[in-house]
Amino acid sequence: MTNAILDGVDDSRRALLDMLAGMRRTLYLYTPWVRPALYDDPEVVDVIRSRVVNQPKLRLHLLLPPAGEWRSHCPHLMRLSERLTTALILRTPNRREIPDVPELGQAFAIADERELLHFSDPRRLIGSYQPQPTERLKELLELFQRIWSRSQPDPELSRLGL
Repeated sequence: MTNAILDGVDDSRRALLDMLAGMRRTLYLYTPWVRPALYDDPEVVDVIRSRVVNQPKLRLHLLLPPAGEWRSHCPHLMRLSERLTTALILRTPNRREIPDVPELGQAFAIADERELLHFSDPRRLIGSYQPQPTERLKELLELFQRIWSRSQPDPELSRLGL
């Protein structure tokens, strides 16, 4: 897939599936709102599962809102996180320690530090997909790493043994 403007679920699903199919090592994903139509899509979940089974060293680092906000709406993602505890690492940002920057109202996924899926409007899934490294990708990856270092496993998921 080449650079693309994303407008809605269908465009976003195609871009995410393309990103997942091409990734080799690591996916970093941050979203302030888990949209089930994308993140709990059976095809997306199946691609993640098959990629991890076929490439066990693959890692997916997901920074998501507290599980109480999305768990009941995303049963496929929950089951997958229960099964792939080593490869699929879920954390929740520590709201008291995250920077106050506009990007944290947006969503983004970065694959292998080279591909960027960026949603300026994560509720309506409006954004862009860039399969080549950009300066914006580097800035968002740095932001992700800062938030990740201050994040923690979700207490609700920890109670469930995840």
